[in-house]
Amino acid sequence: MKKSRFNLLAKLLISYILVLLFPVIVILFYYYPNSTEVVKQKEMDWNTHVTEQFMNSMDIFTRYVYNLPSELVNNQEIKLYLAGDDDYQRIVIANEMRKYNATDAFIDNTFLYVKSIGFLFAKTGSAYSIHDFESPGVGYYYENWPHKAMFEELNNLTTPTVRPAENVIVSGNNRTRMLTFLSPLPLGGLNSPGTVLIMVKEETIIRLMKSVSEAFTGDFFIFDPKGNRLVASNETSYSHSSEFKDLVSGLGERRSGSGIYQINGKSFIVSHEVSDKNGWKYVTLRAVSETLQDIRLIQRNTVVLFILILLLEVIVIYVSIRKNYHPIKGLVHFAKNLFTLREPRTMNEVDTIRYALDQLSSANSRLDERVKSTLPVMRDNLLFELICDRYPTWEAFQKEADPYGVYFNYSHIAVAVLSCETKEGGIEAIAEYCRVEEPRLPEGLQGYFFNSIYNQEIVFVGSHNPIFQLKAYLCVLQQELLKQTGIRTLIGIGTPGQSPEGVHLSYLQAIRAAEHLRVRNQYSVLVFDEIEVQQTSAVSYFAEQLQSLELFILKNDVPAVESVMERIITYIGHDGTPPHMVRAVYLNTVIVIFNGLQRFRQGDQSLLQLTSVSYLHRYTTQQMIDIMRESCCKLCDLIRSSQPTTRSASQNDILAFIEGNGMYPEFSLQLIADHFSMSISGFSYHFKKTMGQNFKEYIDQLRIQKSIVLLRRSDETLELIAQQVGYSNTSSFIRSFKKVVGITPGQYRDSNK
Repeated sequence: MKKSRFNLLAKLLISYILVLLFPVIVILFYYYPNSTEVVKQKEMDWNTHVTEQFMNSMDIFTRYVYNLPSELVNNQEIKLYLAGDDDYQRIVIANEMRKYNATDAFIDNTFLYVKSIGFLFAKTGSAYSIHDFESPGVGYYYENWPHKAMFEELNNLTTPTVRPAENVIVSGNNRTRMLTFLSPLPLGGLNSPGTVLIMVKEETIIRLMKSVSEAFTGDFFIFDPKGNRLVASNETSYSHSSEFKDLVSGLGERRSGSGIYQINGKSFIVSHEVSDKNGWKYVTLRAVSETLQDIRLIQRNTVVLFILILLLEVIVIYVSIRKNYHPIKGLVHFAKNLFTLREPRTMNEVDTIRYALDQLSSANSRLDERVKSTLPVMRDNLLFELICDRYPTWEAFQKEADPYGVYFNYSHIAVAVLSCETKEGGIEAIAEYCRVEEPRLPEGLQGYFFNSIYNQEIVFVGSHNPIFQLKAYLCVLQQELLKQTGIRTLIGIGTPGQSPEGVHLSYLQAIRAAEHLRVRNQYSVLVFDEIEVQQTSAVSYFAEQLQSLELFILKNDVPAVESVMERIITYIGHDGTPPHMVRAVYLNTVIVIFNGLQRFRQGDQSLLQLTSVSYLHRYTTQQMIDIMRESCCKLCDLIRSSQPTTRSASQNDILAFIEGNGMYPEFSLQLIADHFSMSISGFSYHFKKTMGQNFKEYIDQLRIQKSIVLLRRSDETLELIAQQVGYSNTSSFIRSFKKVVGITPGQYRDSNK
């Protein structure tokens, strides 16, 4: 016994440990190799996004740099060709340049160099002679751009150029790195009268990049179309290597992309974008080892954690199994006393309990089968499955039918449906009489009566010889039922079949024949073959009428609804309409009417009661017509009572309503259209015709204008500002702001501080 217990404990312990090892194996052999690749891909996507955002921001801020020369040329007060060597003209130019001092915080300083007088005019209003740039202290002194070479290039400049970031000593002997834009005035041609120098601090560009993503810790570079480096966030050891230069030159083959490259034996995630505005190439690099630090730490901690969990689970499982073995031993003892073990081999505890459970299950199944065989409802279920085509062959049916004594003596099997008037207790009386009639069926007929799924129907499945007159027998049965119970019945009979599929078809035909009698309100006996079917184009005609009814209800067109309803009623009341089409037309029409009522009377209990009554299974044609006409009248009354008076929608009325409600999140085209009692499409067309632009563009511009004022005058968060101007969430506000202004709200606020 001790050996068996040890074997059981060992088996359970080993099985539980194997189950616990599965997630560890999955993590070690799938998660670990793939998690690193996933992190790399995520980082490449993030770097690409940061690079693209930085490029877009630079395109926005450099737009004014490229537009400023044309503004200076178009300034009527600055007469470059007529500028003489007199103090008055210099004062005029200095005063005009002062007007550009607050135009853009991105630009540090702007110098207009007028060749004829040899002076440079700053946007601060200061005027410098050529000699002021010759040495540090007064003007702007370029350490790597000799004074003579500087003014030779300015005098002979014919096309715009950009000098890379370099050391410049500004007034006061302060050294800073500047990116310098040079452009002749006017652009193009020889012997231009002036040149404009636009200076942007390198640290301004670096701050702009950090504002795009504070979490980005890599390096970024800007190159001009010729591959010259303009700006670098950091001076790195690899930036001057030949491998880095070859990499940058190779990136120009595609306008954007991201990948992992080797530089000086170290892996970097490299992303690049090429601007459509000026052809500048933006490159970001981040060491792969930095991106994988967090995932490596998580992987190591996960291994340690799983080892600890596994050890703890092994201890808990072992203690639990030893503790729970005592009730298992009691079950084994009970099983041995309850059943005599027939197997000669020695069984362990689990096998013994399994054997006992199998014996209990077998005993229960045998008892259940004996109980079911005594229940008449099982026979009825078997017959119902037969007429529903649940058996592929007679052999499959007979195998299940033999225990219940169900069999058919003749080859022809027909199905009949007996339907009675709705009367409390009527169907029970008819069912009881039919069951008594089963043993007394005439010679040549053998069959069974059972309740249908419908409360007012009895189904008869009978086999008979080919010459037996089933209709004559059922006519006699109908008279006997009326005499014995006082209840009228109608009986539909299907054509005989010789296979389970034929029995199913006979049942469907019997239902159709009974439905034909019910719609015609005829309490007689009808064989399916006696029904006359007329060929009509009823389906397409009714589909068109039903579609028109739905459309007119949606348009609230009461006269049209009443007209279409009368055409449908005339159609189903015609004697030539097949019975099955009458009920189909009725059901589809009341569904459309009740859907219309639901628009006006949601949750109305009386409407729910009317709906349930309308879907009862038994109605004559006249009763269906009365229900359809009454429901349609109720719907038309509700439509008339709900139609408001027409209101005007002038431009002043629209502007007044938008001023009062346009900054609420729930404000929409539907709301303002409902206010003026117009449809959405009609009001949208009226708004564009009245205001000159579509509704959404107008509201977005109005809300963004208010948000610009709030961004300038307050320090509120973007979430609060978004709520004040009518956006339900911050992300929607940011998207709309960027679409209208060109930059995000945060960038706009930073640039206007």
